[in-house]
Amino acid sequence: MRLARAAFNALIIGTSAALLGVSTRPAAAQTGTESGGGVDLLLPTGARAIGMGQAVAAAATGADALWWNPALIVGAGRQVGMSIGKLLAISTDAGASVIIPFRRAFTIGVGVRYIDEGEEDATFLDPNAPTGTFDISTVVLAASFAAPFGDRFAAGFTAKVLRVGFACTGACNTNTPGGTPTTQALDFGVQYYIFKDSSLSAGATVRDAGFRLQINDAPQADPLPTRFEAGLLYRPKFAQLPADQRVVAAADIVTRTSGGGAPGFRIGGEWSWQERVEARLGYLVNGPIAAQSGATIGAGFAVGKWQIDVAQLLIDSGGLGGGPPTFISLRYAF
Repeated sequence: MRLARAAFNALIIGTSAALLGVSTRPAAAQTGTESGGGVDLLLPTGARAIGMGQAVAAAATGADALWWNPALIVGAGRQVGMSIGKLLAISTDAGASVIIPFRRAFTIGVGVRYIDEGEEDATFLDPNAPTGTFDISTVVLAASFAAPFGDRFAAGFTAKVLRVGFACTGACNTNTPGGTPTTQALDFGVQYYIFKDSSLSAGATVRDAGFRLQINDAPQADPLPTRFEAGLLYRPKFAQLPADQRVVAAADIVTRTSGGGAPGFRIGGEWSWQERVEARLGYLVNGPIAAQSGATIGAGFAVGKWQIDVAQLLIDSGGLGGGPPTFISLRYAF
């Protein structure tokens, strides 16, 4: 049995190394940020998830899971989560969510995100002569439902409403929408424990499937950036590791559901001591911010019912400034 377990550990580590060896050369149409409708839905959230390289199709926990794979809110316990991220020099992402389980029958969650892209110059006739400023912001409202089916399988969905706001001062470009463009999207996810001891689990989700986002008129309506994500979470058991420590490893693949393009790869790991102190590392290829590749780091600390997590994406933000994207999350179990 020990030889079999050691062989499986080696297999998982080898698979992770293979994913890290995937070429990071840019593709013509990648899984990252793109022109189109609702691209803000691609932006990552939750410091724990980001610290693990966003490899959380099977590894997201608690309030983060509502945004990544709704099936994973099963078993999360009652909690409220808050997060804030500084994506670029001009962009801020803040959110909050609440998870409430109902015995072993099902779990529900609600969440909200506010993404502010900052002020930009507005022009009216001459593009070189600003006549005012405008601010683009996005609000995403979400509601999740998930339920277990037996001891090893769970499924869930998240319904989302996305609203884009344009606030303008002065004389703005005539192409600036006068209303508030709105659309709806749906995430659907599943989770399955491959081993009875839950040491290996698989997760898959379809994210952001929904109606086109119409900014100005119907001919300009853009499809949402729908993605399919699948991954594994492994909790190896090493005899050399003290009983109060544990490690987990995760690996995901992300693909477009239409339009082709190179897939994205994500890998991450977490070490924890007494479920109170955590350290995380990750790496992603073709990530959702400027389709960049790079490493991630993160840490977590728990005090009583409180959990705080911090993370950074160590990637080039495409020359847009602001330094490495930084995220902070706070969770409270009640």
